[in-house]
Amino acid sequence: MNRADILAELKAMLAEFGDVDPEHVDEQTAFIADLGLDSLVLVRMTVVAEERFGVRIPDEVAWELHTVGAVLNHVEHALAGQIGAGGE
Repeated sequence: MNRADILAELKAMLAEFGDVDPEHVDEQTAFIADLGLDSLVLVRMTVVAEERFGVRIPDEVAWELHTVGAVLNHVEHALAGQIGAGGE
């Protein structure tokens, strides 16, 4: 899965769980500041992202991923094996 595929999937997830228009999402989009998502939506998206991408996003890491690009980078690095099993 390449970067564009991951981004497309993240946009689809935002549309599904956050009622967000994917056309208004890019890597700089902030989940809370730009999209107004609440913590419940973010937790649900984290769980689904772990399942869909087959990666681990520990809670302490998830709370630091404030933008679409930050999640994209985390997933991309995890898929490339650049992040350990604990998410570091």
